[in-house]
Amino acid sequence: MSGKLSTTIKKLFQTRDELSFQNIRVALWPVLLVFPLSVIVGDLRYFDLGIAVAGFQSYELMLFPLGLGWLVLFFVPKKLILPLLQIAAACSALLLPFQFLLTDDMGQLAFFMAFQLFSGICTACAFFVFCFELNNVERLLAMSLIQFYYGFYYTIWRALPAVQAAGKTWAAAILVALYLVVVFACIRQKYEGLATAKERGKNSEASFVIGLSIVYYMIMCMINYIEWAETSVSSMMFGLGAFASVAAIIIIQLLKNHSALYIWLLFLALSLFGVGILILDSPVTRNLGSFTYGLGDGLGYIIIYYLCAGAIKKSKSLKMLRLFCFVLFLEYFFISGIFALALDSFVWPNHYLAFCIVLILCSVCILLSPLMQKKLFSVDWSDGLHLRDNEEYTQPLAETEALNLKEDFNLTDREEEVFTMLLARKVPKEIACTLKVSYETVRFHAKNLYRKLNIHSRVELFAKYLPNHIEKPNLIKKQ
Repeated sequence: MSGKLSTTIKKLFQTRDELSFQNIRVALWPVLLVFPLSVIVGDLRYFDLGIAVAGFQSYELMLFPLGLGWLVLFFVPKKLILPLLQIAAACSALLLPFQFLLTDDMGQLAFFMAFQLFSGICTACAFFVFCFELNNVERLLAMSLIQFYYGFYYTIWRALPAVQAAGKTWAAAILVALYLVVVFACIRQKYEGLATAKERGKNSEASFVIGLSIVYYMIMCMINYIEWAETSVSSMMFGLGAFASVAAIIIIQLLKNHSALYIWLLFLALSLFGVGILILDSPVTRNLGSFTYGLGDGLGYIIIYYLCAGAIKKSKSLKMLRLFCFVLFLEYFFISGIFALALDSFVWPNHYLAFCIVLILCSVCILLSPLMQKKLFSVDWSDGLHLRDNEEYTQPLAETEALNLKEDFNLTDREEEVFTMLLARKVPKEIACTLKVSYETVRFHAKNLYRKLNIHSRVELFAKYLPNHIEKPNLIKKQ
């Protein structure tokens, strides 16, 4: 019994991501940097003016134009998304000097909100590239860069007034200038993933993980409110937790190659533990809770964007991307505002209410883990190297794709590649080496391939699709 349980738990954390540092394409540096810099530039000018309008603090007001920026992409045609990224980045750069020159609080607030609107547009457009053009390990690296910035912000930035002052002025100008360079360098890239993105189509995995992002945001709203409403969170320890989340991602995802579900469950457990510890409100629990909160927040932030982008890319559906943008709009524009106003109406300590809501959300997610494993984490997420990049297989792969379309086999991209290499008489270990994926991943695809072709071995594959093939038993191995 215990053996079956351990096997079930082990399978729960197995991954098919096949992440490897070798898959990072240095030549795509502008594409890799454009989304992280979009987020960082928007956050850099995001500081509290101490103004309250209609019951909302200035830092809460900033979320409204940010959400509207994401909503813009919901309506923009595919061919205009990259030009819109250029225009929005240029507008952000033009608005920056006015934020330095204005001294009136309401005037600054107006320009900050305009800046956030264009920042939201930039981030949404950059996420379009982030989804369809990067591979899994590049997306993890991009999200880790953002989280590293947050670690820097909460430790060094907020602890040292001189660094904070520099960041709000000339450092912000330098970063925006760098961002413009990256945006215009990014536009000159040749995109293959964007060309395959379709306006129509749906994907249950993408819809499921987008729904999961709403749960993540609600948990973060609850925990973040403790910092906004109380002085119970240590900024320094939260920042150290953010740094630790980057290290945890590298160890768990890249070195140990555990499933993304492992990270998601860690996020739930750490979030619940962190908010529970913060309720005790003592110096020791404040530091421990803040570090745990920062670690959980970082893991959740990285993995939810990683999962959403990966699922949207696999769906090849712009409809799913637009759905994600609309959900982000709802989160920033409505959920944040509703939670802030609702929690302000309670006279008893709000962190108890926050803990209860987080407990319910985490419990539901943990109970749904088997379903999440089936819908999200047991499917193939591997995207090592692509066979179309190898000139030797360009023509054979094109023939396989044509056959797949003609016979309606419904083969995935990876299955087409394995099919092509099997017909080229490559054994699984050679295929794994060429595609930079594991041997088990090749066997996984081969098994699905045989099922779809209604065959059971390579001998049958050759007999059916290589009519002139003469079997050589000593050279061919059955799978």
